[in-house]
Amino acid sequence: MRCAIDNVALFTGSDWVPDACAHIEGSKIVYAGPRNQAPVFDPADRCIDGKGGVLMPGLVNAHTHLSMTLLRGIGSDQVLQDWLEKDVWPAEERLTPAFAKVGAELGLLEQIRFGVTAFADQYFYMDAVADAVMQSGARALLTRGLIAFGDKGERLAENVALFQQYHGAAEGRIRVGIGTHGEYTNTDESIRAHVEAAWELGAMIHVHIAETRAEAEGCKSRRNGRTVVRYLADMGLLDIPTLAAHCVWVDDADIDLLAEKKVAVAHNPVSNLKLASGVMPLPRMLERGIQVSLGTDGAASNNNLNLWEEAKLTGILHKGVSGDPTLITPSQVLAMATVNGARAMGFEDVGMLLPGWRADMILLEAGLPHRVPCVDPAADLVYSAQGADVRMTMVDGHVLYLDGEYLTLDKERIVAEAKQASDVMIYGR
Repeated sequence: MRCAIDNVALFTGSDWVPDACAHIEGSKIVYAGPRNQAPVFDPADRCIDGKGGVLMPGLVNAHTHLSMTLLRGIGSDQVLQDWLEKDVWPAEERLTPAFAKVGAELGLLEQIRFGVTAFADQYFYMDAVADAVMQSGARALLTRGLIAFGDKGERLAENVALFQQYHGAAEGRIRVGIGTHGEYTNTDESIRAHVEAAWELGAMIHVHIAETRAEAEGCKSRRNGRTVVRYLADMGLLDIPTLAAHCVWVDDADIDLLAEKKVAVAHNPVSNLKLASGVMPLPRMLERGIQVSLGTDGAASNNNLNLWEEAKLTGILHKGVSGDPTLITPSQVLAMATVNGARAMGFEDVGMLLPGWRADMILLEAGLPHRVPCVDPAADLVYSAQGADVRMTMVDGHVLYLDGEYLTLDKERIVAEAKQASDVMIYGR
C-alpha cells in the first residue's frame, strides 16, 4: 500500500514544516518534508488531502488499564485504597474474558478517535486484549497484572504464555512484558520470580511505583525502612528495562536511582489529581535526564483516555505548583506524549515522522476556532488542541480512523456490548 498525504503543516517530532506532504510505502515513511522538494510518488493507492491541517506523530499512552473502560466513573471521590476495595475489586470479580475484550475494544475506539496510536496496558485476560489490539490495528505493550495474594504462580504463568504467543505479533505491533503490579501487592518471592522470568524471556517490566503516600510509607514499614524505588532496585527489578507508572512519592535519592537505572517513567497527572495521590516531581526528573512519558491510567480513575488532557495538564500543572512558568516547555510535553512513550515501550522506530520510521501518525483538522490564530505551533498543540480535532489516525501505514469513520472496528456493536458488560460488572445485572 502506497499512501500520499498532501497539503499539511508537518510536525516531525522535532521540526516544523508549514507547507508539507508525506509519502508512506507499506508500514514505513519514505518522505516527510516540504511539498516543493517532494519526490515523484505516483501512483499512490490512497491520497489524503490534509486541507492545511497538522500532520504529526501519533500519541502514545504509556500507562493504562484499557478494559477498565467498563468501570468508567465507578466510586468517584474516594481515596485510592477505599476506591479499590469498596468498588473496583468487587466489580472486577465479575470480569470475564469476553468482558475484557469488549472493554478493550471500547478503549481502542476512544484512543483511536483521539489520536493515540500506541499504548502500554496492564490488566487481566490479556490474551483477549491482544486479540482486540490485533483486530484494531493499534500498537501496544501488553502485560498481565501480577498480584501475589491468592496466587499460586498461575498468574505469572499466564504472563509468560502471553509473551510466548503474542510478543512480536501483528508484524511487530504487539510487544509483551512482565506486569509486576506493585511493591504493596507482591512479596519478595513473587518479585524474584517476575525478575527471573523477565531475564529468561528478554522481556521488560511494567510496574506501579509510589503512587500514593500510603504506599510509600507502608513500604518503609514493610521493607526495613526502604523506599519503593530502593526496594525494587535491591530486588534486581530495576536492572531490567522498566516502565514505571506514577512515581509520585519519590525523594531525591529515588530520582537519582531511577536515573542511574535508566527507568522510564509514565506521568499520569489527571488520575493522580482525581484520586488526590499527589503531584509527581517532574521538573526534578527532567533535570536528572529521566525519560518521562504520559499516561491516562484507567478510565475508571480518569475518567477518559484522552491524552490531550494529560498533555495540557502536564504543561501547566508544574508551573502552577512551582510558581515558575518556564519549567516545562510545549516541546518537552510533545516529546513526552509521542517518542518518549514509544521508546519506553521498546519501540525504537516509532514516534517521529522521519524516513525509515514506522508510519504511525495523526492528522488534525485545520481552521478550528479554538486554534485560531496559531502564533506558536507547539503551544497550539499542547494548550489549545483537543482530541476531537483528530481527523485521521494511522498505524503502520494503515488508516484506522478517518473523518468520523472507523475502518477496523465496529463502533455500534462495541458500544452496545460494552454497556451490557458494564451493567453486569458494576450492578450485577
